[in-house]
Amino acid sequence: MTQSRYVSVVFILAGLLPFMGCSPPAVFHDSKALPPRGWHQDSALVFESAVNDTLNLHELYLVVRNTTDYGYSNLYLFLDIEFPGHQTLRDTIECTLAERNGQWTGSGFGRIKTNEFLFRDDVWFPEEGIYTFRIHHGMRQEILEGISDAGIRIQRK
Repeated sequence: MTQSRYVSVVFILAGLLPFMGCSPPAVFHDSKALPPRGWHQDSALVFESAVNDTLNLHELYLVVRNTTDYGYSNLYLFLDIEFPGHQTLRDTIECTLAERNGQWTGSGFGRIKTNEFLFRDDVWFPEEGIYTFRIHHGMRQEILEGISDAGIRIQRK
C-alpha cells in the first residue's frame, strides 16, 4: 500500500470514529433459536434479566430473525413481563417484516433477515430484582414456520 493510500485510509477511519459507539451498551441482550420445524403457539421463549438500575430510563427492543420462507409480512407477538413482585404485564406487538411490495425489512444477507423493534421507550424499572420476559407468537397458525429466533434487548437510554 502506498503512503498516500495509507494516509487516506487513516483519515477515513478517524472520520468514522465519532459515529462508532454512540449508542449505550445493552444492559441485557439475549435471543433463542426456534426449532426448524416451526414455533408452536404454546411454546414461550423465556428470558430472565437481573435489573439493578431503578433510576435511569431504558429502551426495550424485540429482536426477530426470519427466513425469506416466512409466509407473512407481519408477525404478532405476545410479550409477558413478570416483575420481581410477580405482577405480570401483557402486551401485543405487531412486527412488520416485509413492506407491501414484498421487500423484506431488517438487515442481513441471504435467507436470514434480522429486525429490531423498539417496543417501549422511556421504561423505568420500579424495583430491583429478576424480571422475566415471555414471548409467544400470536399468529393464527398453531405452528409458525419461518421465524428462526427471537429475543429481547434492554438498553439504558
